[in-house]
Amino acid sequence: MKYSFVIFTLLFLSAPFKISAQIATPSFVNYVYCPNNFSQTDACNGWRQPTAGTSDYFNACATGTSVGVPDNYFGQQSSDQNAYTGLATFLSIAEGREYIGTSFPPLNKGQTYTMSMKVSLADSSKYATNGLGIFFSTYPVDLQSTYGAIPVTPQIDYSSYGVITDKVNWVTLTGSFVADSAYTNLVIGCFKNDADITYSEVVGGSYDYSYYYIGEIGVQDSTIVRDTVKYPFPNAFTPNGDGTNDIFGFAGDPLTVFDDFSLSVFNRWGERVFWTNYSSAGWNGMYKNVPAAQGVYVYTAQITEHGKTTSLKGNVTLIR
Repeated sequence: MKYSFVIFTLLFLSAPFKISAQIATPSFVNYVYCPNNFSQTDACNGWRQPTAGTSDYFNACATGTSVGVPDNYFGQQSSDQNAYTGLATFLSIAEGREYIGTSFPPLNKGQTYTMSMKVSLADSSKYATNGLGIFFSTYPVDLQSTYGAIPVTPQIDYSSYGVITDKVNWVTLTGSFVADSAYTNLVIGCFKNDADITYSEVVGGSYDYSYYYIGEIGVQDSTIVRDTVKYPFPNAFTPNGDGTNDIFGFAGDPLTVFDDFSLSVFNRWGERVFWTNYSSAGWNGMYKNVPAAQGVYVYTAQITEHGKTTSLKGNVTLIR
């Protein structure tokens, strides 16, 4: 649970030149509610606990509690964004693992993606391990009765970095994979069981586990421009039929004519609940002919005007 902010960047490599494509995960900064105890990953906007493992969310808004920043139950770790998550990769008394998961718009099949992630071993950890990785799927992993390692093979495995023992600094892990499906979900954690994991004792640890703070950094694609002033979208709407804020869509001048326009909205499971290529159209909060659930959704938009394409991504809250 030590980290600040979360953005995953995926770069598409194609000979003889490099074309970049990007996916951004929800920031650790934004929260649904300020955490006040352990096992509240779901308090972080866009993130969830995919198993029975009790991963945690830390934020400076919770200063003075067990899940504050920089001081918390597991130790101390600073963060530029004053927020991060954390999870256990090893327990000496039982085989236990903790994970965090999120959703995003579909990846492009056949593209090569490179993902970097920052981690730091918590001060209270008596052990350090290898085995961290990222598993991508086309569905949200939901194994609420599972306490041990998820029985899958992660597409990105950071085991080559060896046992990560640094309790002071953030260690950047980088790995690549070729997407063989249009993945919409990922899970982060240790996917090795106790028979396969490598671990070692470290100085200063007081508890019989290995616990890592998790954070993300990404290389911004310079070809992607985010201009939410010129191309505004609301951050909330209330589709209750009262004629006010009933539709989510482009909030700029309705008379603007674009060369090209597209808007997609995704739910927390990565399902696309709305799409249009008309800037004058918007989402009315319905999905499969029934009202969509209240909550936070992810939107992506691409707008081409005067030959220049602008890509935007953000969150919108549906309020009922």
